[in-house]
Amino acid sequence: MRNGFKNFRSLKILPQFLILYLSLIFSVSSQSVDKEETLIVGPIQGPINTEFQEFGPTMTPDAKTLYFYSKRSNRGYTEIFKSDRKKDGTWDFPEEVNNLNSPFDDQSPFISRDGKTLLLSSNRDGSVEVVLPDGKVGISRDLYVSNWNGKEWSTPTALPSVINTEEIEENPHLLGDTLLFTRYPFGKPNLAKVYYTQFKNNEWTKPKLLPNPINDNYATIAAAFNDDGKILFFASNRPGGYGGFDLYMAKIEGDNFTDVENLGAPINSSEDEAYIVFQQVKKTFLFCRRVEGKSFDIFTASLPKQENIVQKKLEETKKISLDSVYFERASSVLKPESSVPLDAIVDYLHENAEKKMKIIGHTDLTGTFEDNMVLSKERADSVKQYLVSKGIDSNRLVTEGKGPTQPVVQGTDEVSSKKNRRTEFVLLNP
Repeated sequence: MRNGFKNFRSLKILPQFLILYLSLIFSVSSQSVDKEETLIVGPIQGPINTEFQEFGPTMTPDAKTLYFYSKRSNRGYTEIFKSDRKKDGTWDFPEEVNNLNSPFDDQSPFISRDGKTLLLSSNRDGSVEVVLPDGKVGISRDLYVSNWNGKEWSTPTALPSVINTEEIEENPHLLGDTLLFTRYPFGKPNLAKVYYTQFKNNEWTKPKLLPNPINDNYATIAAAFNDDGKILFFASNRPGGYGGFDLYMAKIEGDNFTDVENLGAPINSSEDEAYIVFQQVKKTFLFCRRVEGKSFDIFTASLPKQENIVQKKLEETKKISLDSVYFERASSVLKPESSVPLDAIVDYLHENAEKKMKIIGHTDLTGTFEDNMVLSKERADSVKQYLVSKGIDSNRLVTEGKGPTQPVVQGTDEVSSKKNRRTEFVLLNP
């Protein structure tokens, strides 16, 4: 094992783009991330990494179970493993996931953010055959899907032939109706590119290449969206990096990708780095690094743990009122800055899967009573939809609109109105 705290590193100088991203997800200013916070990078804690290759990490939405693939068993094939997080934050000894594995190579697990779908790559029986230049027949690796029934994963089934071809398909990543994956000709990973397909009218569209500057004249692999689909992470061996493959990020603006930036040290090194994903609940990046020029291990990158004010308040009083959830004027459309406080609620609900919650909308004292009652309910429903979009089961959430009936203060000036325009979250089964 090469795991250990002695291998952890931290660095205060981060790429500007990464600073801005971290400042958003951690609800701190970019200046505080740059000058006061350190990014802690090191091998994942627990008996996960071995002398064999560990790759393709993914977590359940509650961050309590880790999935990855490795060739650590005695069967001679790569298999998918899972590990549970222990109370001290380290990971338990991994176990093979029998429902997902076959007597062939099973790789690249990815769990959707609602925890109900798992995608993987495999060359099991039923995968597309390919005739090799020497006349022999090979089996390509294709993409498969498995569903969670509340107790276990179903037997994986192949995605349709519009996606699975004679080429290698791997590294799936699903957000909403968009599926990203890596594809390259059999035996030629140096020609790897990232493709995307969308689920429309109950079928998958023909995959297309992600445009330049994501795909270029070099290999591009393992692309992944951030949680709201506004940033793309990917790995590439293009010139100008720290080592062979480096990790990059880019902004997504409509159909365009802008501000491509190398994630820099301490995430990238003189070795190969690939496959980075962000886990919302634990505010942790998972990525893979080739260690000592041999095999890949799983690493983590995170900021020091900060106090969760929302969780503390809910545990103490069973409710919390937030006036930092902002909407467009006289509308139920959430403003982008509302994502920070709402994501704290998301984190709490993911970490406390047994909890149910009521969302109550309140308005100020301006406008008509009837309009405010309707608006408050619509705003509560809008908040609910945001939480659902982050993987929270809608059956755990109920909404109510109180309109102007329970003001915090009397008054129609802007200071008073801001206090009265609030969203309340109440635990229903504390």
